[in-house]
Amino acid sequence: KYNKGIKMKLLFILSTLTNTAYADNIIMNHSHYDGHENYWKHVPEIVICKSQTIFTEAQVKHAVSLWDEKYTKISYRVKCDYKVEQGKIKIIDGKLLKKNEWGYTSYFYRDVKINNKIVREHDSALVQLNKNVSDVALLIHEIGHAYGYNHYDEKTDVMNTYGSYDISGKYPY
Repeated sequence: KYNKGIKMKLLFILSTLTNTAYADNIIMNHSHYDGHENYWKHVPEIVICKSQTIFTEAQVKHAVSLWDEKYTKISYRVKCDYKVEQGKIKIIDGKLLKKNEWGYTSYFYRDVKINNKIVREHDSALVQLNKNVSDVALLIHEIGHAYGYNHYDEKTDVMNTYGSYDISGKYPY
């Protein structure tokens, strides 16, 4: 019994280390991105739809931290609909994506004029991710959109419009 507990703790530590090492090769030219002025009307809650995403809470927290953004809390639902909800970033599967899309973020915002510049005040976002893609770079990319950042087409940048990801094929849509 004692050895089993130690093995379980070691497995947990190993999996935690593995899950936090996933983004070491992510290239972000954060200072070059359009969208720094965009903001959320209220700090959003992030909803992870457990049966509809393969990404973990640790991966979501890491993705948000790379953007240096805030959230009120992370909550879980077993299954979610495909509608945006006020004050929330909802992470779901890519069931409604077009055939060659890996991910897509839709959001509601209103244009606001601040210092004679039009910026977006975000109210809600829906992050759709193909469950066949386990590359955390896709999550980071779409979370960037949820917080208002636009594409930046440097070849290796995480916000590149034409990024590509390996497909597992495990989940039929």
